[in-house]
Amino acid sequence: MKQKSLKPEIGAPDFLGKMARLSMVVAAVVVALLPFSTYSQQQEIRNCATMQVHERLLETDPDYRGNRLKIEEFTTEYIKNLKEGGAAALRSGVVRIPVVVHVVWNTAAQNVSDAQIQSQIDVLNEDYRRVNADWTTAPAAFQPLAADARIEFALAVRDPDCNPTTGITRTSTTVTSFPADDTVKSAATGGHDAWPRDKYLNLWVCNLPYIPGLGNLMGYAQFPGGPAATDGVVIDYAFFGTMGTVSAPFDLGRTATHEIGHWFNLIHIWGDDDSACTGSDSVADTPNQGGPNVGCPTFPRVTCSNGPNGDMFMNFMDYVNDDCMVMFSQGQADRMNACLLGARAAILASDGLIPPPAVPPATDLWSQDKPDDMGDEPNTISSPMYQSDDIWVRLTNDGLTNQEHQNPQYRPAGPSNYVYVRIRNRGCGGSGTGTVRLYWAKASTALGWPAPWDGSIAVPALMGGSIGSQSTGSVPGGGFVILEFAWNPPNPADYASFGADQAHFCLLSRIETSPTAPYGMTFAEGANLHTNVRNNNNIVWKNVTVVTGSGRFGCVVVGNITKEIVLTKFVFDIPTGEEDLFKWGRIFVDLGGRLFRKWRDGDTQGWGIEIISEGVIQVTRPGAWIGGIKFDGREFHTVRVEFVPFERPPTRTNIFELLLTQYALDKEVLVVGGQRFILKDKFSPTFTGLVMQPPALGLTWQRFGTGSYTVEFTDDLFYGKWEPLPGFNWPTTELSWYEKDISGLRKGFYRVRSQ
Repeated sequence: MKQKSLKPEIGAPDFLGKMARLSMVVAAVVVALLPFSTYSQQQEIRNCATMQVHERLLETDPDYRGNRLKIEEFTTEYIKNLKEGGAAALRSGVVRIPVVVHVVWNTAAQNVSDAQIQSQIDVLNEDYRRVNADWTTAPAAFQPLAADARIEFALAVRDPDCNPTTGITRTSTTVTSFPADDTVKSAATGGHDAWPRDKYLNLWVCNLPYIPGLGNLMGYAQFPGGPAATDGVVIDYAFFGTMGTVSAPFDLGRTATHEIGHWFNLIHIWGDDDSACTGSDSVADTPNQGGPNVGCPTFPRVTCSNGPNGDMFMNFMDYVNDDCMVMFSQGQADRMNACLLGARAAILASDGLIPPPAVPPATDLWSQDKPDDMGDEPNTISSPMYQSDDIWVRLTNDGLTNQEHQNPQYRPAGPSNYVYVRIRNRGCGGSGTGTVRLYWAKASTALGWPAPWDGSIAVPALMGGSIGSQSTGSVPGGGFVILEFAWNPPNPADYASFGADQAHFCLLSRIETSPTAPYGMTFAEGANLHTNVRNNNNIVWKNVTVVTGSGRFGCVVVGNITKEIVLTKFVFDIPTGEEDLFKWGRIFVDLGGRLFRKWRDGDTQGWGIEIISEGVIQVTRPGAWIGGIKFDGREFHTVRVEFVPFERPPTRTNIFELLLTQYALDKEVLVVGGQRFILKDKFSPTFTGLVMQPPALGLTWQRFGTGSYTVEFTDDLFYGKWEPLPGFNWPTTELSWYEKDISGLRKGFYRVRSQ
């Protein structure tokens, strides 16, 4: 951990004053102070001019200092709320950033190829999603901190004028080398003008100057809060991507990873204080560090009394060689999320990754089903259709700056919940207007249209209704608006007959652009809600449960909303691109006695399923399913899903997703609906090593801290009480693995609890 007494928080008055005194000459000073073993005159080191740009803007831009202070205040408040909210406050969605690469070249070698550009995009996606193969080379002490920032990048497919684009511009220039003065960002000075920063990440690739004694300037970025005309990142062509003009030791694309970290408001890991040990990067889980590291140090490298593990020199925000920097920390990911939800929130609604229609309409109001939804009708890309991030719930009216969905809460005498809906305009022409109608329904995988959203089903309780309607106002072409609705969810006690799933609700937004049927829909609506959403880009649906902490569970109502008997199948799967949660834990599903017997009556059809006990199954792999279930009309059941991590999660914070999709099989295979479970788990050593007995013969776990450990038992994973086992208590004094034989004990579930 950082020595907070020595590291002032960034955003305190000292931040701008201290950082204003820093410039690129610091790099030269650092070289003189580094031990000879880490640097020689023959060794080229990383050179980043972001702090020089920061210093210049403090002196020349009258708004920059105030903007930076506001951004840091927002970031501090966001991190504070994140700590208080625990895993539930983590951002779960994956953000895709539209990128435009401006290649500004003076020689043929500087005109890097499309393939070299794509190699850089690939590296960014690996590094920011923690799927880079080398992240596991981080020392064991730091691996639990390695973070998936849940940020992805793609070359833009729509330019600011609504024309198709490759996301690459090429400019021949007479300028032989561009200094770190932003001249490459203007056509008037031999470069290329920036595209709008609220829609694109601008990357300029050009020739940067050589610094005597240090080597080439490799890149620089502009922190959020600077001028729009110069917002973005500049990379030297010799350090961009993984092929073509690059060479070791900076040939793995990590220069762009580092500089884009600055664009997301990350600071150098040593706090830019030379080697004084008094600066801060405002990240709690990166150790205090005495200046930058270069080359490839040997672990541990202890500075600033930060032993035994020393510097996190393998961090992307240090100065080591490309093959030695492999990770962002979770604290850095949190800081980037604060930037995305604050200073750079506008880019979340960018249309830069939405191809312009072949025949662009003057206006087309729509909302997005999933990040890969392009707005086409029907949507043949996204599946399933109940995961829209263009609807989100907040417990307070902060949804314009925090777009992370929360489970709604019933408050009989308290404030309202707030529902937010994003309305986009896919058109390339003028502004559009419409009316948004927002509905709620008791969450279920068996929803239809218009019931229960219209309030027509009131048994066993009111199953749905209207939240309200609002005019969109004028939505400009290529733009968006966010509407806020106050909402007081129904009393969960009204749904006691549903068992555990009493407080879970679905949301549906419909944009109507005509007062009469079909209300502006391209395809007339039918009884199948999933088909309606797929066919019309102005209808979006959200059915999400957020589950936090190991041993927690989520619930959903399944069944049949119609009056006819329906043959049904349920599929358990992982969304494309998401972490395979089956590698890190077990999924248990409590079907309940009645639903379990119906499944058994259908010959327990299924795949990837193990029966644990009467009513409880374990889902063992993605794509697992159970089928042959016949539902009577208006028949409903509550299903409980629990995720139990293995002995040690891959990192300190994990976000997993599980999809439960219901299919009707009578006449044709149709998706009826489904449930998206977002499983958020912050690593804690309190509970480890859940196993079953039989068939498990042993209980194995790893000690995470000093103290003693107790084995606990329950015979009912969902409803049972955990009880300590006498005689199964051992003190631990060192980091090691322990194994105990439980083969002679009774059948049930066992876990280890730290004392």
